[in-house]
Amino acid sequence: MNDDSSTFCLAGYDAIGFDLDHTLAKYKLVDLMNLTYDSLCESLIKKGYNPKIKDKLDVHKDFICKGLFLDSEKGNILKLSHDGKILRCSHGTRMMDKAEIISVYGPDLHWEHFEEAIGNVKAVGKDMKYRFFENYFDIPALVCCAHIVDILDEENGEPLKKYDFWKDVNHSFGENYIPTQFAKNAGWFFPRLKENPKTYLQPSSNGVKDWLKELKGDKRVVFLMTSSAIDFAGLVIEIVLGSDWRNYFDIYITDAKKPGFFTNNNKFKSIEAGIPGKEVNSLEPGKTYSGGNYADLMKFLEKQTRKSDPKVVYFGDSLCSDSFPAKVYGNWDVVLVLEEMEAEGYHPGSKDILEPKRKVPKHEVNLYINPDEEQYILSEGWGSFFYHEEEDPKHDKHMNTYWGRIISRYNAIAVPTVEYIAGMPINHQYKKFNSSEVGNTEGFYPGKPKPLLP
Repeated sequence: MNDDSSTFCLAGYDAIGFDLDHTLAKYKLVDLMNLTYDSLCESLIKKGYNPKIKDKLDVHKDFICKGLFLDSEKGNILKLSHDGKILRCSHGTRMMDKAEIISVYGPDLHWEHFEEAIGNVKAVGKDMKYRFFENYFDIPALVCCAHIVDILDEENGEPLKKYDFWKDVNHSFGENYIPTQFAKNAGWFFPRLKENPKTYLQPSSNGVKDWLKELKGDKRVVFLMTSSAIDFAGLVIEIVLGSDWRNYFDIYITDAKKPGFFTNNNKFKSIEAGIPGKEVNSLEPGKTYSGGNYADLMKFLEKQTRKSDPKVVYFGDSLCSDSFPAKVYGNWDVVLVLEEMEAEGYHPGSKDILEPKRKVPKHEVNLYINPDEEQYILSEGWGSFFYHEEEDPKHDKHMNTYWGRIISRYNAIAVPTVEYIAGMPINHQYKKFNSSEVGNTEGFYPGKPKPLLP
């Protein structure tokens, strides 16, 4: 791969894979999050919840923050440190002070579900006692949950001893996102997105398309692997890459059901007439499949690369569904696409962040930053996704949040969008995260988010 284990270079890989949503497909986050929020609220109101749970999302944009945890039975929302300490906490929408947090969770502020959550980067706790929110299809649900707690407390005259609403929020996710809803035009999310998908999706630059073609050189295999079903994925990728999108990949895998893809034995199914058809025992280049498993995909990659142990790198946005399973179960390297890098202060041209010897981009890419999106991603109330100053007595600026620990442990590098890496030559050498050092910050490209700067 690379002789120097501290560096990362795309040219050293035999196969390069891509997730679709929030990786190759950049969404217009303000419109997407409003659609997501409205869809979840409408589903819950139909189920009998008080219509007051729905408000204008932009009023609550400071409450939105990636990576928060819902302690479902307590009605609390938490931000965690790298070792499980509760850094900030709200009950419903009301932020709690330290004394109140201690009264609920004890003087050490250690969260009881931390070990379960960190061990396998598990999104949902046993018996649904917690749920974390780490992608833009589910993050707005935090505002729904907080409003539900507020309303239940108001109706009860005081906080409840135990909350039981999460199962209904989870059901509303299903009503909006279960793949079969797309074909049925059912729920709220898919019908509205289908009406005008360009409102929600940003086409890739020509530079990304040229880069994808270049990656296929030197007998490299380039594959698409998404958990979205073929109908939704087809709509998305055609807007993002154009009607000739198939030219950029050697094989197309939909409905992969990550993270389970890496550990289960689901058979691949061929796509016939736009829907999953019969099960197949081996994969063929140029074809589209549904489902499947890691072992059978690796057999295909071995055959195509003519190598018994091909080196694979995967681009993804989910620390839960992409980074952790690809690294731990697949032994793939991972490039994390992390839009929070831009929102928290990385800007092209900032002299204090850009590496001094950055080359002129090889491909013309789109590095535009939407200031409205930053408003939704940044949160003064919750603080940085990467860093919590009160937990850094040495002021060494390492990542000390729950997610900071995971970023450095399971990813080779992190970029704000694919556009950043697409602008560089494929033989460019990047500094990697040091996975053995908790909260290491070396792998951010093109520079560290501002909270991590000295």
